Amino acid sequence: MRKRSMLGLAVAVSTAVGFAVLLISFTTTDVRSPGIASRLLGGSVPASGAINVVATILLDFRAFDTLGEASVIFASVAAVGAVFAGSTMRRSDAGLSLLVRRSVAYLAALFLLFPIYIVFHGHLSPGGGFQGGVSLAVLLILLAVVFGTRRAAGAVGLKRLHDTESLSAAAFLAIGLIGVVQGVPYLANASAGFPRGQAGSLLSGGVIPLLNIVIGLKVASGLGSIIFDMLSMGGE
Repeated sequence: MRKRSMLGLAVAVSTAVGFAVLLISFTTTDVRSPGIASRLLGGSVPASGAINVVATILLDFRAFDTLGEASVIFASVAAVGAVFAGSTMRRSDAGLSLLVRRSVAYLAALFLLFPIYIVFHGHLSPGGGFQGGVSLAVLLILLAVVFGTRRAAGAVGLKRLHDTESLSAAAFLAIGLIGVVQGVPYLANASAGFPRGQAGSLLSGGVIPLLNIVIGLKVASGLGSIIFDMLSMGGE
């Protein structure tokens, strides 16, 4: 038993040391030298017009990988929906007190501004469709806690969430085909005719802001569908 513990400790220490060496080697690399880091940092704005390098990588240079990530959410929503099909919301879930419900009702519009800002400024600052979509899903959770799952699900509309998730997935696929029709790679940005705009302005980044909106709707509706499906039960 002691030998196995010592072996596990040795493996853990070796892994930590190896990770530290790898991290130090990356952080001490001169980004001005010819390499992938310098090409990504230097080519982000000319290629897409977006000043957020991370957004350019996710939604331009490696947009096809992002499509694969979005498909994971689609598969999760489909699986959870199949498991909880035919379920209904709890009758006894009445939410919180009247004061809390009124306060949240008045502030809900302000809470909505944050995810909207995150989505629409994803090509300019940290954030984007995934982060904004998750923030919007958190707002849906807040509504479920404050007003009760049954009432919140009725107001939001579970079918509406499922439809939005499916349509946003179709929209992502359709946007990628615009470049294919013009003879350029799938999910191409500037080469597909999307205007880069002036770097640093809201109307810049080519297809990146559009994809952020689609992803934001997809993530919010997908997570919202999963939340309300899992809050349901199999009978009245």
